[in-house]
Amino acid sequence: MADIEFVEGDFGDSYVITIKDADGNNADISSYNAATLLINSIDLTTNKTTAVCSISSPTVTWSMADGDTDYDGSYIAQIQLTGVSSSKQTKQMSVLALKKLG
Repeated sequence: MADIEFVEGDFGDSYVITIKDADGNNADISSYNAATLLINSIDLTTNKTTAVCSISSPTVTWSMADGDTDYDGSYIAQIQLTGVSSSKQTKQMSVLALKKLG
C-alpha cells in the first residue's frame, strides 16, 4: 500500500498528511506559512503535480483539484514547507495512481 493512493482523474477529495520530526513525533510546523505537494516520477525527471496545501500544525491538507491526478502509475511525493526565514522538505512518500477503468 502506498502512502498516497488515488484513481486517475479523480478530484474533490482531501488528503491530510501529518508531518513528523526525526523521532517520529508530530512536528511543530506552525512557523511555516506555505506548503506545496510535489508528485514526481520515480527517477525525479518529471513533475506530475504541484499543489498548494493548507497548513494546520502538525498537518498539511491537499485538496485534490481537477487536473491534479490525470495520470496513472507509481510516483514519489514530498511536501515543501516554506517560512519567512526557513524552508524544509519532508521525507519522500510513495504514490500509487490507479488506472481508471473504461
